[in-house]
Amino acid sequence: MNTDNLLLLCISCFSPRHAPDAPCTVCGYNESTQAESMYQLPPRTILAGKYMTGRALGEGGFGITYIGFDLNLQLKVAIKVYYPSGLVMRSATLSTTIYPMGGEQGELFAKGRERFVDEARRLARFRMLPGIVMVSDFFVENGTAYIVMEYIEGQTLKSYLTQVGGKLPAQQALDMMAPVFASLTQVHESGIIHRDISPDNIMVCSDGTVKLLNYKEALLC
Repeated sequence: MNTDNLLLLCISCFSPRHAPDAPCTVCGYNESTQAESMYQLPPRTILAGKYMTGRALGEGGFGITYIGFDLNLQLKVAIKVYYPSGLVMRSATLSTTIYPMGGEQGELFAKGRERFVDEARRLARFRMLPGIVMVSDFFVENGTAYIVMEYIEGQTLKSYLTQVGGKLPAQQALDMMAPVFASLTQVHESGIIHRDISPDNIMVCSDGTVKLLNYKEALLC
């Protein structure tokens, strides 16, 4: 796919647009109205030679997650970058490279990055489990590390609960969460503890299945 075609892709759903500055006719996203971030990656940044970043989906104390596009497979993915708040700096308008702070903060960053990569390796072993998001790739680049995961179409359990009045019948909740419980049992037995299970980190997929995501604060025992 050439550069001109990449500029025509919507950075929210990756559907083609009529012009680079036109709103998306599929999802309605208007890129021209979005403010630039000083530290988030610019849209359409190419990573590992095959992944293109879209808009940021969310961020926390340990990283930022973007919707991305696999240029080889022509598929949407989710890309999580290790970006621990307070330990690094980057001006994304000037460079995609992350610069860790010096001294003890730099050491903490290096240890955290190593743990982030180890987490990706270990979670990739469970890519076929039904109740957790699938890890498909990871790589080190721009001074930090990235995890590539499946992109889930759907909404958080928190949003879903709001739509249905704030609670679910006990049996329905148990049926929905059963795949997550079963998958977590296997993951925990490997020594990975999530530590941040909440309705914000559980996705209700468009097909009605449920998956746990966001291992940004996982504990590797």
